[in-house]
Amino acid sequence: MDLKQLEAFVYVAKLNSFSKAADTIYLSQPTISSHINSLEKELGTQLLIRSTKEVYPTKSGLDFFVYAQNMLALRDEAIHTVSQGGSSIRGEISLLASSVPAQYLLPSLIAVFQKSYPDIFFKVRQSDSEQVGKLLSNCIFDFGITGTKLSGNRFVQTPFYHDTLVLAVPSGFKTPENISPEVLIKLLRTQPFIMREDGSGTRKELEKILLSLDLTIDQLITACSFNNTHGVLQAVSSGIGISFVSRASTAMYTQMGLIKTIELKDFTFKRNFYLLSKKEMILQPVQKLFHTYLLNYYKELQ
Repeated sequence: MDLKQLEAFVYVAKLNSFSKAADTIYLSQPTISSHINSLEKELGTQLLIRSTKEVYPTKSGLDFFVYAQNMLALRDEAIHTVSQGGSSIRGEISLLASSVPAQYLLPSLIAVFQKSYPDIFFKVRQSDSEQVGKLLSNCIFDFGITGTKLSGNRFVQTPFYHDTLVLAVPSGFKTPENISPEVLIKLLRTQPFIMREDGSGTRKELEKILLSLDLTIDQLITACSFNNTHGVLQAVSSGIGISFVSRASTAMYTQMGLIKTIELKDFTFKRNFYLLSKKEMILQPVQKLFHTYLLNYYKELQ
């Protein structure tokens, strides 16, 4: 077993493709296949399921992926430590993020990050918080970002950004700028409500808000549901109804006069966004750099 074999397996598992792995690490596809066949023979188990449409790890392959990636991470760390390091670092970061961080937090962060590290490429996929937890367990993504803390202990979940949920209403909506909980309860019982889908972090935080107000989702007049925050804000601006959204998502809409946000008189609804990493994974230098940068960036911002 050598590092080239491990590298071939890791990239096939991450990219779900022999040809893409070959292009990425500059080896021929037959060489990639030979490396993985040798690994499987040496380990005495099948690591990859090969079909005409896709390639993906077996259960043994998922288990072995952790060890293989960790060994490569240690190699990269050793090289990085004894070389010049710094801004010359190259690589790719793959992120699986729920809708608010994917649409409203990550673009500005990546823009600032790449001014210092232009040779680091980002691959961002949007999903809801629940799916982030499910999909992060596979080989494809380095980190997950969610708008609510997930149950279980599969990941290290580090809060990095503190946000507030605000009530978004159409721009022509007539109501005081600062309302009491009693008025809020009446609004929620009588106004059409725009819902986020099951599994979203915003919806889970909404359930907590309703619980604090002695309400349930069933008591709301649900007009429609969207699987992303942009759809919710567009629906609010179109006059369909009201909704709770992250303050981080509202700036452009409020500045353009498309919606209004309502503050509550007696209390606020706070939420955290979390950076998720796999407990058993050793971070590669490029991953470690991003992890540290993100936490420091939002610490200074807030």
